[in-house]
Amino acid sequence: MLANVIAIIFGLVKMPLMAWLLPKNEVGMIGVITSWQAFLIFLTWPSNLNTAAYHYVAKGQPAAFRVMLAQQLPRSLWSVLGFWLSAAYWLWQGNKTLAILFVIGGLSYPLTIVLAACAGMLAAQEKFSGLFWYRIGQILANFAGFIPLLLSVWWGSRVITFYAANQVALAVLQLSITAWLVWRLRQAQTPPMPLKEKREMMRYGKHLTGIGGISVLQSRVDQFLVSAFLPLATVADYSISLVFQTQLKQLWSIYVAVRYPPLVRMPATQRHRRIFLEGVIIWFSFISLGLAMFIAAYWLIPIILPPNYLSSLSLIGWLIAIVLVGMPGGFSELFFRTEQDEKKQYTMRAIAATSSIVFPLIFIANLGIYGVIFGRLLANSIFSVVGIWLFIQERQEVR
Repeated sequence: MLANVIAIIFGLVKMPLMAWLLPKNEVGMIGVITSWQAFLIFLTWPSNLNTAAYHYVAKGQPAAFRVMLAQQLPRSLWSVLGFWLSAAYWLWQGNKTLAILFVIGGLSYPLTIVLAACAGMLAAQEKFSGLFWYRIGQILANFAGFIPLLLSVWWGSRVITFYAANQVALAVLQLSITAWLVWRLRQAQTPPMPLKEKREMMRYGKHLTGIGGISVLQSRVDQFLVSAFLPLATVADYSISLVFQTQLKQLWSIYVAVRYPPLVRMPATQRHRRIFLEGVIIWFSFISLGLAMFIAAYWLIPIILPPNYLSSLSLIGWLIAIVLVGMPGGFSELFFRTEQDEKKQYTMRAIAATSSIVFPLIFIANLGIYGVIFGRLLANSIFSVVGIWLFIQERQEVR
């Protein structure tokens, strides 16, 4: 919680710095590569092997972390190729700066994305002090790009220097922590993972990748549609608005990281009851926090951002609402994850992902960016309704 409060504060600092130090179209370029990256990750198959390893480490198999690294790093080259093909596309479109950003993204991908699994390793072993300091380091790494801009030193363009510096800082952080974790495993003489469980982890990782791919369609297709069909200035407004939504999502991720290890070790009946009771309290807490964030944004945006970003103000409340209406479904899915019930996770995500594609495409032609937002709001509502229904059905089965 403390780490997330610090992240929110730094996020509110980062947002105006980007707006003042980078031209609006270059802020839009950051939004483009961020939205495309979410899909390019899935070229590394199975890309969610890190989540499967997290599950097995939480169950008492720390060697799963080493297995994940050995499997995931070579496979990450497929995503690197995807970044570079995207760079070729934007070069063909005549946007050389955006093409260079994708080249940098490809070069840094194995260290910035694959090695992000070190956070899951810390959480699965319930090393929350280490997880706290990792989160602080991650926040600081995301500010590394401002140093050359404040010194008026950049290569190519301001956005290229900003993005490259952030990627290098994050790569150094995660490489250091990953090396330390591997060294700790060797020092503890951790026995290798049994072949049967290794195969089971790979199988579970493939299922999670399928679920994760559907999840990305559900949660990120709006960003992709905005970046693909709307002007860079609109992408910039949307990216600034996403800062507030991202803070809620990060807080949710921290909650899951803290609660998942003890939940997965509970008996099914107790776990079902615990998730229901916690879910009610946590959901209302998130609603209160979301309301406070929107009020703060309404007051701060006109003060801290240039006047050409005032159009982002109306988007912030809707993006916060999208997270909140989908949260009951998130609690249901958390339960099914602890049960390793891939079928119900597939059902929830498939229905929500289909809705997330269909509704925004229907409304974008006439309503533009608000059509995309309205479509995502409907999709997340459906995700929660389906999740609650399956959760109630599961209660009867558990009994």
